[in-house]
Amino acid sequence: MEFKLNFRNNKGTDQELLDDIKRVASQLGLPSLTTKDYDENGKYASSTISKRFRNWNNALEKAGLEISYIPSISINELFENLESIWIKLGRQPTRREMKKPLSKYSEGAYVRKFGSWTKSLESFVDFINSDLHENSTIQAEEPAIINNTKPEIIYKHKTKRSPSERLKVQVLMRDGNKCRLCGIIVTGDNIHFDHILPWSKGGETVLENLQVLRETHNIAKGDIEYDKI
Repeated sequence: MEFKLNFRNNKGTDQELLDDIKRVASQLGLPSLTTKDYDENGKYASSTISKRFRNWNNALEKAGLEISYIPSISINELFENLESIWIKLGRQPTRREMKKPLSKYSEGAYVRKFGSWTKSLESFVDFINSDLHENSTIQAEEPAIINNTKPEIIYKHKTKRSPSERLKVQVLMRDGNKCRLCGIIVTGDNIHFDHILPWSKGGETVLENLQVLRETHNIAKGDIEYDKI
C-alpha cells in the first residue's frame, strides 16, 4: 500500500471559505467553531482562513457565527452584558438566548469564565445581591416656610434619579416582569421603573422605593403616590 500526503485546498475565494465555515457549523450543529472543529471537518485550513480574514474570529463574524473566543474579556463586562439582557427581557435569560443580536457574548464565554452556565448565573446573582442592604432609608428635608405662605419643600437627594442597571435587575428579580398595579407581563420598552414615593416628593432611588410598572400606568401615575402592593 502506498501512502500519499493529503494537501488541503487553500485557493478558495473569500465567499467559498465563509460558506464552508457555515457548512461545517451546520453539520456539527454548533453556533460557533474552534479551529480544531474546522480543521477536522473543513475543506480548507483554518490557518489559511485566519490569514485571509486577519484572524479566526473575524472569519466567524463574517460567516454570521458567534465568536468562539473573546480575549481579555472581564467578569464585569460579562455581568454588564447579563444586566442588559435581563432588563430587555424582564426576566432571567436562558442559555439559548445568549446570542446576537440580544447578547454581545455567547454562552460559551460564560462557561469558559465560570465553568458552567449555572455557575455564571449564580455568580451574577451574588454580584447583584451584594449591595442590597447598602442603601439606608433617607429622610426628606423639613418644609421651609417662605413668606408665611405655602411651605416649600426642598429635597436634597442622596441618590441619582435614574436607577443603575444593577438596581433595575434587583427590582426585576423581586417583581418579576409583571406590572405591580395590574399584574400584566411587561418586557422591553414597556418596562418602567417607577418611584413609589415620587422623586419630586423626596423619594429616593433605592430598591424599597422602586417598582415595575407598564408604560401606560407609569405615565398616568405621574407624581401620585401609590401604596406598595
